[in-house]
Amino acid sequence: MIKKIFIFIFIFIHILFANTLIINDKTEFSKLTFTNYQSTFIDKTATLTIDDIAKINTLKKIKRTNFKASKNNIWTKVNIKNLSSSNKSLFFENNRPLLDIIDVYIFKNNTPYRKIELGDNRSIKDRDLKIRKSTYKLLLERNTTYTIYTMYKSYTSISTYWKIYDQYNFINSVTIETIAWGIFTGIIIALILYNFAVYLTIKENYFLVYICLSFFLVLYQFKISGFYYQFFNYLNILWIDNLNWTLGFTAQIFTLLFPLTFFKPSKNSFIYKILLFLIILNLICGLFFLSVLKYDEFKLYTKYTDLITLVTIPTLFIVSLWAIYKKLSGSLYYFLGQFSFLFLIFYGVFVNIGYLEPISHMWVIIPLGIILDVIFISLALFTKVKLIENENKQNEQLIISQARFTTMGQNIADLVHQWKTPISQLGSEVLLLKAMHSLDKKNFEETFLETFPKIEDSIKFLNNTMDDIYNFYSNPTQKEKFLIKDEIESVLRLLNTKIEQNNITIIKQLESFTYEGYKTSLTNSIMVIIENAIDEHSKNLNNNKKIFITLKESNNEIYLTIEDNAGGIKIDNFENLYKIDYSLKGKNGSGIGLALTKRLVENRLNGTISISNTKDGAVFTIVFPKKANKDNR
Repeated sequence: MIKKIFIFIFIFIHILFANTLIINDKTEFSKLTFTNYQSTFIDKTATLTIDDIAKINTLKKIKRTNFKASKNNIWTKVNIKNLSSSNKSLFFENNRPLLDIIDVYIFKNNTPYRKIELGDNRSIKDRDLKIRKSTYKLLLERNTTYTIYTMYKSYTSISTYWKIYDQYNFINSVTIETIAWGIFTGIIIALILYNFAVYLTIKENYFLVYICLSFFLVLYQFKISGFYYQFFNYLNILWIDNLNWTLGFTAQIFTLLFPLTFFKPSKNSFIYKILLFLIILNLICGLFFLSVLKYDEFKLYTKYTDLITLVTIPTLFIVSLWAIYKKLSGSLYYFLGQFSFLFLIFYGVFVNIGYLEPISHMWVIIPLGIILDVIFISLALFTKVKLIENENKQNEQLIISQARFTTMGQNIADLVHQWKTPISQLGSEVLLLKAMHSLDKKNFEETFLETFPKIEDSIKFLNNTMDDIYNFYSNPTQKEKFLIKDEIESVLRLLNTKIEQNNITIIKQLESFTYEGYKTSLTNSIMVIIENAIDEHSKNLNNNKKIFITLKESNNEIYLTIEDNAGGIKIDNFENLYKIDYSLKGKNGSGIGLALTKRLVENRLNGTISISNTKDGAVFTIVFPKKANKDNR
């Protein structure tokens, strides 16, 4: 009988408090919400007051907590009773930062107790808790019932979803969110800075588009997450609040621009046309909301313009599939980015505009989608960078080959000219011996002994010249040990004809030591610089033409300077000399020489090259690390 009485009392109490949220000593505050206890009323006239609502008995319990933007006011009611052994200080947090106006009316044992004004259209200075979300603190006395009426008015979607925390869980939740947003911001900033540094090197426009895309996505997220409201509370930021839609459409413009600049679809293709069409639509929407900042009623047009967002996101996913089908560089990473963007951001957008109900920790969804998107797009950019690097290496080899063939014709002509004298001498000596053998056999042996050393010298000269040509045009893939001094002498022998024709004096100060590296890279660089000095001397009538070549080693670094007194280089920016197709020789120059030299010095020798003018001419300085010990032979 007693058992039945207890069951009856339990059922009676359960029925009595069925619509009341009971707080007791065992209540778990980490997941506590209003959702299952709250009644809702939609005021379509937007004129009812708290007195009117308190008299209405038609507030209904509905599971829905997310409502599309409209002119209606939404009211909710919830009863809370503290049956714990002590008073409870609790925090009540609405999960939507962007709500314009929230009025909270609290009744204590059916008696008006307190009114709290929240929402982004109210100054945060007047709040007890100055944080980005609409939050208030309430002390619940034990064995006391509180009735909370809440009125919502907003030109964005309205959320009636409230979380309830004790102090420990509230501090924990705020801390976790702050750390997460800090990580989110740090990742985005790091990616922006990294890709900006890459842009300064590569100068491709899609890096700038990526930077703008990431920047505006962060600004938009800070806006809809309430950070502007929290950190700019000392300003009247109503106009910033109204930039919400313009920022969103600006971010979408750059997300659409990225595949246009990155994948470069044909202007006649459907992909290009649909992307361009959506860019124009987003631009129109962004300008529209920017132009009507002062007119709140126009904000309700988002229920139409949001359709553009709902088309833009799946379109980007389709573009990623198209890029994979076309096997474009970076398409796989772009696809992964748009895949995460589609399913996470799409869901977040539907929640933010009031079509879907939020889940627990809803604030994570959109930032997570953005992080994944920008990371995967950054990986796509990295793939493109690697492709560009490979192409540059191939182009460098082509430049080297082109430079080699460009100079080969002239060098062969020089070689032929140098060979004329020793070949003529050989011919003369052979004819002399032939004549002596036929006409004066008695003196033939004496003449042969006098002539033979001259024949040997001529053959040795021809052989050395052939070796110089071979060494210059060889292209070994492995490093080798050699004397830099000998290679400079070899280059000078190849250029000897030009040097003599222009009456140039070569003044050398060459230390002798062994270097381990790419021999042809160094000799090509020396050849280009000395040839340029010779060409400059050929333009003037100076009778005191000189080229100074200095080679020395200090602190494990090699210093090679080539200086002339040909009048200097008449140009403001010496960096232009290293550009492909730029030449001071006009039509007579290919623009390859110094561009090739800079690449060889930096990439093959791991060194630097600098140019400066002196009082009488120009000086080129090459500095690179030494690889072997000094050789004194």
